[in-house]
Amino acid sequence: MKTEEEAGSLINFTFRINNLWKPLVPPLSASLHIHWPRYNKDGKWLLYLVKVTSHGPDNIICSPQSEFHSLKNIWESSPSRTKRENVEKERKLGRKVAFLSSKNKVLSCERENKCVVLKCPLQGIDGTAVELRSRLWNSTFIEDYASFPTIALDVKASLVLSSPAQNIILKSPEVTVRVLVTPDSEVAQFGVPWWIILMAVLAGILILALMVFLLWKWGFFKRSKQDDSVPRHHAVRVKKETPGYVDGKVEPEVLEKKQWMTTWIDSDSFL
Repeated sequence: MKTEEEAGSLINFTFRINNLWKPLVPPLSASLHIHWPRYNKDGKWLLYLVKVTSHGPDNIICSPQSEFHSLKNIWESSPSRTKRENVEKERKLGRKVAFLSSKNKVLSCERENKCVVLKCPLQGIDGTAVELRSRLWNSTFIEDYASFPTIALDVKASLVLSSPAQNIILKSPEVTVRVLVTPDSEVAQFGVPWWIILMAVLAGILILALMVFLLWKWGFFKRSKQDDSVPRHHAVRVKKETPGYVDGKVEPEVLEKKQWMTTWIDSDSFL
């Protein structure tokens, strides 16, 4: 991937904090915590966080900043291009609405996902907004969740209030934003394009043929001959002469010891 558009669909999250009570004064402080579903249980991308910006009287810097646009090899889109992409997507989807049923999959930080907590310290909590621009990682949903009609992706945000005084109890409000992801009918029906499957089969056959050729070239399929694998020997037997007899007794000088003559021919290699 070279551009963030190739990763997937654009999703913008905006969390706005409105204080209808008294303004916070030191030593009271507040921080916005966002539980961001980064990976699923297999370590595949779910939501790729591109940028975090703030709107309001104070400039908010969220951490850890290493989570923002962590894949440096992907180019970030310009604001004009992002706006044009939103308009084209609205025209394409129209008034399409997804409904969540019991057969659908829910992805949240409380379950099986690997999430990261983004912490945004707030100087003031009146009229402050934090916007997160992200990309839905389409390949993960096509590969792992194509069998579900709808996938619900939950992003939870909570306002953490803290005070050094032990006799003050502050309740931290929280909100969950649910994004319903519905696969495209064409992608869900056909899955991987047929030409990718054909190329994979041809590549497998080519690799197998190359391996067989190399094994044949190295003599793996060559059968060894019996004459080369079994040692050979030649024996010559000298015919024994019949001893002479004198008065029924064998003459001593006639007895002669005959030798066996043996020649061994060993092969250089044995199996």
